[in-house]
Formats: sequence, structure tokens, C-alpha cells
Amino acid sequence: MVLMISVLTVNLLTDYITGYIIHYRADLNPFKFTAIVMLVLVFILVPAYSYLGNQVEILVARLLVKGSNSFGKIIGLLFSFALIFSILYGIYLQQLFHINLVKYLGELLFR
Repeated sequence: MVLMISVLTVNLLTDYITGYIIHYRADLNPFKFTAIVMLVLVFILVPAYSYLGNQVEILVARLLVKGSNSFGKIIGLLFSFALIFSILYGIYLQQLFHINLVKYLGELLFR
């Protein structure tokens, strides 16, 4: 569970960084710009991924343990995982399809 949530979280962060860099493409030659972006991404994302991967993994493990301490070992762990996964699902849904999950569920429930 920790690994799955860590990978999804770090992927969100790296996608954000990638989008930010690509947003600043100027009127450069596409071949030069692609090479520059690839180099910048490697020099930024490799250290960031190795650092953030460990930090996110520690944070997720703490959250899962805290949830298991609050609600009992198995139920708390599953509840914490479901909560964290639901938040990530909503963020991915917003990024990929521009759908607000909270608003969508609200409309679905209160029709």
C-alpha cells in the first residue's frame, strides 16, 4: 500500500514539474527545446524522485500507522489507505479529465 501511494504521489509531483517546464517553451527550434527539456528533467527529476520517494514513503507509512492506531489495526489501515487513495484518485481525475470528483458526487447524490 505504501509503495502504491508513494508512486502515485511522486508521479503527480513529477508531472507538475514537467508541465511547468514545458509551459515555458519559447520560439526555440523544437529539436533544441526537446533536448534542453530532457536534460533539465533528468537533472531535476532524478534527485527529486529519489528524495521525494523516500519522504512520501515515510509520510504515508506514518499516516497508515496513525490510522491503524486510531481505528484498530486492520480497519484503520484500510480506512487510511482508502482515504489517501480517494484523494489521489480525485487529483488524477481532475488532472486527466478536468472533472471535480467532489462536485460530481454531489450532483449525483443530490439530483
